[in-house]
Amino acid sequence: MLVALALTACQTTAADNANRLTADQVRSTFIDREWSQGEGTFMFAKDGSYRYADNRMSANGTYQIGDDGVLCTSNAGSGLRTCYTFYRDGDGYRYWHDRSGRYWPAYLR
Repeated sequence: MLVALALTACQTTAADNANRLTADQVRSTFIDREWSQGEGTFMFAKDGSYRYADNRMSANGTYQIGDDGVLCTSNAGSGLRTCYTFYRDGDGYRYWHDRSGRYWPAYLR
């Protein structure tokens, strides 16, 4: 049973790595374009600023994209750091949100 679970976990990781976006792909897909996870709207601007808003809250600050394609934000109000790792998902995209520890859909607008 444990071997089956370990194999499943490895297969999922390998599939994720194969579908992970590069830094250039993140820039060309998500920068200067609004997108949503289904509740709120994100906008990462070319100047290194970002904003997010939904019906409960809003946030803004700065971001950087690492050579590995991981986009990390620094919230202007709280100083919290959040990192996003983007993946292809069929005909669309999804991302890993490090602070919530889960995947979310990423719908381009």
